Amino acid sequence: MKSNLYINILKVVFYCSGLIPNLASAEYPKTDLDYMGLPIFCKEMHQEGNVGTARAQMWEKRLAGNGGIHHYCAGLFTYNLAWQTSDKTERKSRLKGALAEMIYPLHHGISPNFVLLPKMYYDIGKVHEALEDYKSAIEMYQKSIERSPKTWMSYAALSDIYLKLNKTSDAITILEQGLEKNRTPNLF
Repeated sequence: MKSNLYINILKVVFYCSGLIPNLASAEYPKTDLDYMGLPIFCKEMHQEGNVGTARAQMWEKRLAGNGGIHHYCAGLFTYNLAWQTSDKTERKSRLKGALAEMIYPLHHGISPNFVLLPKMYYDIGKVHEALEDYKSAIEMYQKSIERSPKTWMSYAALSDIYLKLNKTSDAITILEQGLEKNRTPNLF
């Protein structure tokens, strides 16, 4: 036990000294501008000055029991930051940090019936796709579709990957499935 503590202390010292780069760290939003590209609950629950307000408590109640939602928010923010750089190494590092934050809630008490789960799977799929891990992206988009068959974004994203992989027939099939699940009566 003492040796593990010693190793962890050494890691922190090395990271802080810059001897070992921390290649997959996420960033947390701080300003109003940072929060603009995120779901409203991220700002209302986590921005300094909002914690404890009536709106924050409302979101806490709605999202209660789904630990680590702030990690998901940080992952979304870091994903957005990844596209603000043209440096491929920095982008990849930010994408890995975003992925680590986005999957955190999946392993820390999130309910299998959580209302945001299909969107979370979709967003995790987008990160995998950006990292060119198409197998994992496909898996996440399929999970999103399983949880919410009427959510069109996952069908479109899955179709795009199939096109990237030169699987035109699969791309067409998934779009047809999405259309079938999302048929609405003629309104006119």
